[in-house]
Amino acid sequence: MIFNRLFCNRGILIQNFRQHGWIGILYLITLLFSLPLYIATEYRDVPQQITSLFQANGEVQILFAITLPVAAGIFLFRYVQSGAPSDLFHSLPLRRKHLLTVNLLTGFAMILLPIWITTAITGWVWAVLDQPAFLFDGSTIWMWGLSMSIYSLFMFMLTVAVGMCIGQSVLQGLTVYALVLLPVVVWFIMSLHFQHYLLGYAFEEVGFNAEKLSLVLRVGSISNLPVIRQELIIYAIFAILFIPLTYVLYAKRQVESATQAVTFKLIKPIFRFGLMFTLVLIGGGYFTMIAPRGSAGWGIFGYILGGIVGYIVAEMIIRKTWLIWSSRLLPKLILYGIIAGLILYVPIADWNGYAARVPEMSKVNSIKLGGESYTYSNGVRQKKDDTHLYSNDPEYVEAVIALHQKIVDSDLPLLDDPINTGMRNDESILINYKLDNGKVMKRKYYIPEAEFHQELMALKQSQDYKRVAFETYKLDEDALSFGIRSAISSYRKVYISNPEQVREFKALLKQDILDQTYEEQRSPWQSFAYAEMNQDSSSKEPFQPKEMWNFEIKPSYDRVLVWLKENKLYDQLLVQADEIVSAQFAKQEINSPGSLQWATPQPEYIDGNLSGNKQIATKNKEIISDLLKRQRSGYLTEKDTIYQIKLNVTRGENIYMMLKEEDLTEEMKAILVNQ
Repeated sequence: MIFNRLFCNRGILIQNFRQHGWIGILYLITLLFSLPLYIATEYRDVPQQITSLFQANGEVQILFAITLPVAAGIFLFRYVQSGAPSDLFHSLPLRRKHLLTVNLLTGFAMILLPIWITTAITGWVWAVLDQPAFLFDGSTIWMWGLSMSIYSLFMFMLTVAVGMCIGQSVLQGLTVYALVLLPVVVWFIMSLHFQHYLLGYAFEEVGFNAEKLSLVLRVGSISNLPVIRQELIIYAIFAILFIPLTYVLYAKRQVESATQAVTFKLIKPIFRFGLMFTLVLIGGGYFTMIAPRGSAGWGIFGYILGGIVGYIVAEMIIRKTWLIWSSRLLPKLILYGIIAGLILYVPIADWNGYAARVPEMSKVNSIKLGGESYTYSNGVRQKKDDTHLYSNDPEYVEAVIALHQKIVDSDLPLLDDPINTGMRNDESILINYKLDNGKVMKRKYYIPEAEFHQELMALKQSQDYKRVAFETYKLDEDALSFGIRSAISSYRKVYISNPEQVREFKALLKQDILDQTYEEQRSPWQSFAYAEMNQDSSSKEPFQPKEMWNFEIKPSYDRVLVWLKENKLYDQLLVQADEIVSAQFAKQEINSPGSLQWATPQPEYIDGNLSGNKQIATKNKEIISDLLKRQRSGYLTEKDTIYQIKLNVTRGENIYMMLKEEDLTEEMKAILVNQ
């Protein structure tokens, strides 16, 4: 009876539903439209097998889950942020824990009942639908209901907990989303900071993991990244912890704090430093991105400017005035600045040993070069098993450690531009050490090839490197056929489907790849052809994208080229000079300091005459033969002179290629001298 009269006061409950019940009704309608109605009305010729209901319009569902519970938290506790309503509610013959309980129960009902009703209706639709567009089982429906309940409860309780510390509703909402986004902002900008100042920092995986840190970013990834149990457990723990925290904060909150920006003295320095440090990171990150290449001072200026602006803004919000100057302002700013500086400096300091650490060979279990690989299974992106990519060959391990040691000992300026990665240096090395203690140590470097030529050659000529870098392990698997396409003309194709020929081709191709030298690996010339391996699909899912495995056939692959000639396939891929009517040359100047450009054959450049320069055409068969023998692969450059070339073919498609100015033969230079 006491419970009904105090903790579940009927009058307040009815008043809450009369005043704010529209939030729950709106939540129910939006969920019904976004899930059961969508599933019932969607049509597909071939039903899609899904493992999560978020794969069916999930972005819209999660968008509602991060907005309407926040609205419920703000409107239900709006009375504690306003002077008159606060006085009125706190003058009722109810203790604060009674008020909080009845409002929390109202909020739970408004956000959970719509989810549970939607879950039940989805189950009914699933049971009665004759021709469903999506195939799933009953556990998928329950999992959706559980996930949405936890997401919504987390956002609602976070809003209520924040509201106890904030005295303004607008600031409360802004703070909630700032807190949800804060882990991603901190991680992203700290990664920029480490990349700029910490040699060897492996920053590759930030983008993939950032989506898992914020419910706001889950809006864009929920249909591709599955909801994992660990994620739900973490959000559920936070939602539960917020409940007793809210009771404690509400009990200590003063009625007079309504309309104040921050309600507790203890929270004010946290709020002040949190806002200041966030703007320190944003300022440093922004000025790092817009800085001219090699200008380290811009980033430092951004950190300082962000800190000053952040502190002033925080002080103005707390005091609710722009007249904040006092004798204590500057000492506090310096104190907060020192703390922020230490947080930024300590991880990149030389004395912590991160940059100079090279594992001993005896402590290395195995090594992999390269990043993570992902695949799609039932429409969900999943990390591939990379166990087979690790090598424990002593010669290979020794070569990697020797290269790593030389990088660490080098006095070269190897810290890279975090925005234009790899601009200055032309070799990217990502090392994954699997240590004997079970941990994985990662380092990433961009290095100039000329300075590390010997170490790179020793590493890249090893069999284990070529096995992984050129994926020759796939050639050990069964293949149904190979499709081979000319690198010059996509019209020139041949197919190998005879099992005996497939086995011979696989073996020769693998041997040619494993025998190629370091210089052949770095060859700037275009390949002769590309071979695509076709295998039986391991998935019965019709929408499962099929993995493609392509291999280059370089001009140096003698075994494969001889085999193609013996089997009368080589000439079918070859473009003869007699088939070319003429060759057109158009000069292109690339001049973009600080911004790398891809130099590639561009049909529109020569057909649209984008340069406006005079184009030179020739029918000289010697020049045409030279062009057919070699053409440059695409590459990144800031400044260069290249020639876009078009070969006019008697039949079929025209051929586009490019050469650098230094690639031109004397005959070519002779006809281009007046261009």
